[in-house]
Amino acid sequence: MKKNLLTLILFLFSTQVLADSLTKQIALIEQQSGGRLGVAVLDTQNHKQWQYHGDDRFPMMSTFKTLMCANALYLAEQKKLNLNATTKVKESDLVTWSPITEKLIGQEITVQKACEATMLMSDNTAANIVLHQIGGPEQVSQFVRSLDDKVTRLDRFEPELNQATPGDKRDTTSPSAMVELLNTLLLQDGLSPESQQRLLTWMKNNKVSDPLIRSVLPQSWSIADRSGAGNQGSRGITALVWNSQRKPVILSIYLTQTQLDMVQRNRVINRVANLVFQQFSVK
Repeated sequence: MKKNLLTLILFLFSTQVLADSLTKQIALIEQQSGGRLGVAVLDTQNHKQWQYHGDDRFPMMSTFKTLMCANALYLAEQKKLNLNATTKVKESDLVTWSPITEKLIGQEITVQKACEATMLMSDNTAANIVLHQIGGPEQVSQFVRSLDDKVTRLDRFEPELNQATPGDKRDTTSPSAMVELLNTLLLQDGLSPESQQRLLTWMKNNKVSDPLIRSVLPQSWSIADRSGAGNQGSRGITALVWNSQRKPVILSIYLTQTQLDMVQRNRVINRVANLVFQQFSVK
């Protein structure tokens, strides 16, 4: 009995030491970035959690798109939205970074195809089309409230939602809130199994996040992710990583209020991810 108790105490002590070390290393990266950094991690294998400024607000940027398309899938489950409903793509509706829809001017696109363009290529016009179909940004806020998230909010369309003005609560989330949402939507009961699989497949097939944690993830691991970028030197990523031997690790990393260019922001995200992977035995 005493031996078991001692083993438990030593385990808890070593775990706390490792967590403290991770906090110090992330704090140093934040200091070097010149901005604000927030990180949250949930290991669904053992329910271990860790965060750094995890409850602080950060601009969502394009990471909102996962929530938006999850909302569309949920509404379709409830027979309140037809994923095959179409919208004509108008040239006047095009906004910055629309690699799919800019080739579809004058043509019809379904909600499902718009979500696919949004999730795979981060197409901003496609995102706005989906937002209009589901009822606007406020619908996403209502959706996450129904999932017990009292933090995350979406207020504007693309590209204004990426302004990332310091102190502005619009279009923000917290790292911890986003991790909980991903857990609920993809691994718990937030969506039907069919919708979960569709959303996860979109995230796995993401084509615009290669320079981020996909580039530092061990080869034997799989990833489903969604990234974002915005003003004020902002960058973010939300992801699930897993392999055949264990359940997913969910993480969210947000960076804002920096003077860094995109390559430098990516480097910050990847340094953080590498440390998290070491702590959570992603190797």
